[in-house]
Amino acid sequence: MKNIFSLVSILLALQNFSFSQNQISIDTLKTQLKYFNAKKAELDVKTPSLYDTTAANILSELSSAYWNSNPDTAMYYSNQCLTLSEQIGYKKGIGKAYNSMGVIHFNKSDYVSALDFYKESLKNGEESGDKYGIARSLNSMGVVYQYMGNYTEALKNYFTALKIFEETGNKRGIGTAYTNIGLIYTKQRNYPAALENHFAALKIFQETENKNGLIAAYNNIGMAYFDEGTYFDKALDNFFASIKLSEEIGDKRNIANTYGNIGLVYTQQGNYPEALKNHFASLKIREEIGNKEGIATCCRNIGMVKLKMHAAKEAKDWLLKGLAIAKEIEAVPHMKDLYSFLSKADSALGNFKGAYENHKLYIACRDSLGNIENTKKTVALQMNFDFSKKQDSLSLVQAKKDIAAQMEFNKQILVRNRFVGGTILFLLLAGAGILFYIDKMRRNRKKQMEAVRARISRDLHDDMGSTLQSISVMSEIARMKSQSDNKQESIPIIEKIGIASRDMIDKMSDIVWAVSPQNDNFENIILHMRAFGGELLAGKDIALHFTADTGLNNIMLSMEKRKSFFLVYKEALNNAYKYSGAKNVDVEISRTNHTLTLDIKDDGVGFNMNEDRLITGGNGLKNMNTRAAEMNGSVSITSAPGQGTRVSLTVNLSKYKLKVRS
Repeated sequence: MKNIFSLVSILLALQNFSFSQNQISIDTLKTQLKYFNAKKAELDVKTPSLYDTTAANILSELSSAYWNSNPDTAMYYSNQCLTLSEQIGYKKGIGKAYNSMGVIHFNKSDYVSALDFYKESLKNGEESGDKYGIARSLNSMGVVYQYMGNYTEALKNYFTALKIFEETGNKRGIGTAYTNIGLIYTKQRNYPAALENHFAALKIFQETENKNGLIAAYNNIGMAYFDEGTYFDKALDNFFASIKLSEEIGDKRNIANTYGNIGLVYTQQGNYPEALKNHFASLKIREEIGNKEGIATCCRNIGMVKLKMHAAKEAKDWLLKGLAIAKEIEAVPHMKDLYSFLSKADSALGNFKGAYENHKLYIACRDSLGNIENTKKTVALQMNFDFSKKQDSLSLVQAKKDIAAQMEFNKQILVRNRFVGGTILFLLLAGAGILFYIDKMRRNRKKQMEAVRARISRDLHDDMGSTLQSISVMSEIARMKSQSDNKQESIPIIEKIGIASRDMIDKMSDIVWAVSPQNDNFENIILHMRAFGGELLAGKDIALHFTADTGLNNIMLSMEKRKSFFLVYKEALNNAYKYSGAKNVDVEISRTNHTLTLDIKDDGVGFNMNEDRLITGGNGLKNMNTRAAEMNGSVSITSAPGQGTRVSLTVNLSKYKLKVRS
């Protein structure tokens, strides 16, 4: 459903699922804590013991019981858990404490602090070998990244967590990962894949009688049905099921989420009084628990309903309130939506200058969401560069010290040994040889860098030059058309300019991705291919089924070969998107001994393999064959009318030098 409505999803940060302030449970925990402390005092236990670790676990449970109802009390128990665990060296207790602190700051929309605490929890889990703690922290970090609009980093964390949960047979963790991956697919409008993951999560949560998981599953299924645009009744049924369970356990945060989602359904149905009733109910709860991100969401939704009721002045007041909060917590996705609605509000009020300025800010926020990951990678590279310079400086100082010591040693040898002259001569010759070798290596590296620069320059010239020239010509034609009597003639040309610009951005993105040395690792190639395919095929509701062997992670491709491999995949996927009419596309990447295989199959209309354009070879087929040849591989295509199409790339890894990690 392509509209500006934005439902509030329920992401699962894998915790102890004690989200409600159940007073009976809290009193029981407090009683247990007093008992263990008293027992330790009675037995006069001085050293770390079972009593201490049990007390730390109880403090962690007490903290989680207050997460969504009383964050200050939750933080109090987390700090006690951390202090006790550090005193007795209880690693799991330290990890639980940091994780709990991350949840508390996340619920307050303090995403930067939440990430810091989750990273501390992850570090602690890695040091202690706690696989569950590692997966829990990765999943929680994915949740934070998703709220910040960094979907690529979120998916990376989710898939890594899912792999660990599957290896350890942790059903609750698997359900959590399914839930969060499904939400990414919903964001990408790949609704079949989203519902497939959410129903898988629902089944697991029903089997394990996990109420918090069921709340999330029902809410997110309703969100997918609503966003798809054809199943409003199913959406409401699932939302009501979610809110019923939330009220049973007193989970205020999820009650607020679901009220907001119900309000959006009523808005879409045109029932504005009911929509406002639910949005104000959501806002009241969010203000009570101090959930700033949720308050910004409610202000946006209320402003949206007021706009539809033609109350533009009231709408603008609510939208400005939401924007101030979104800026405070640096929630770029919310800022994007709020600027879009403010543009509409100003337009309705006749403030066309304000409408134009807000629309520009909307575009800036939208574009920045795509640049966040690249910016972070650039910062990371700069940090690595600075660190390398520091290390080089330290090495130089040490080298000078070593040379001074060697000279002193040589002086001593000179007194005792008449053959020292020959030794010095030998050392000088050896040094000259080393310097010559170093200089030669430096020149070789310089040549390699120049070759890389030349390739990048050629790619930029070939891919960007013609596109920019076309944009320039079309812009001039559009300008002349706009000055003529029939200004409508300029609209198709402006649309072509937009298409050409987006194509140029796409090509530039491919070049930047190919150049980055971090992407030499095949695991990152797979993540990039999965993200590209899901986003592309979601545009036509085509389900992507992507599988890759675990043995592929040992392969490292050079920049040229990595780019060729991805472009064959991209060309095949673009053809399936444009011409196949398929409902499903299966992608499989496998490795057998020294053979790497990429297999892309669709269930579309297929075509006649004997057509002249295939015999002579179209541009797409020629491009794929060229890319395959660059990898010393081959491409085969099989298809028949009504039987879909299959594209296979086979590369013999033994025919050229690959960096393979043992």
